[in-house]
Amino acid sequence: MAGAAGLMAEVSRTVLEQRARAKRSGSVYEPLKSIHLLRPDHESLWEKLDRHYRTVKATVLLYQSPTTGLFPTKTCGGDQQAKVQDSLYCAAAAWAVALAYRRIDDDKGRTHELEHSAVKCMRGILYCYMRQADKVQQFKQDPRPTTCLHSVFNLRTGDEVLSYEEYGHLQINAVSLYLLYLVEMISSGLQIIYNTDEVRAPPAL
Repeated sequence: MAGAAGLMAEVSRTVLEQRARAKRSGSVYEPLKSIHLLRPDHESLWEKLDRHYRTVKATVLLYQSPTTGLFPTKTCGGDQQAKVQDSLYCAAAAWAVALAYRRIDDDKGRTHELEHSAVKCMRGILYCYMRQADKVQQFKQDPRPTTCLHSVFNLRTGDEVLSYEEYGHLQINAVSLYLLYLVEMISSGLQIIYNTDEVRAPPAL
């Protein structure tokens, strides 16, 4: 009986893993199956960074929107939705590799490429938030899901998608993550805010 129970537990775990993998299929966080990067035991710092760069390039930067700088929720099926949290994690991945490349004398322009990909994404989210400036005061006076900042946008235009009935846009963690990464990236030397109008509080209603 104990052996049968163990076998059933193993089968159940395998099924759950397959279902979880199927749900992640097409996500920007799921590495492409066509990529086979070797991981030698003794590789130089440049080789390590090159491996990470190629991974980020193929699985993240390849799907960045050229107009808004946001990243799609899924990379298959022509998905046109971008979530704030997903885009933040993608920008953080590019920024992290860029920080590592700063330690290399000849980075072949990769530091510039990665940093500006992160900046483009952060400014894309900022642009989406700026278009909802009136909601900030509304939420402060009447904190409800219908007055909170939108968290899902059109990948190409930055327009709000999905109504409050269709999706839970009240995500304080998304706003907090954005502010955290914004401060950290600016502290590292990235120029994300161009003028005071972009961060000035809207007038009270």
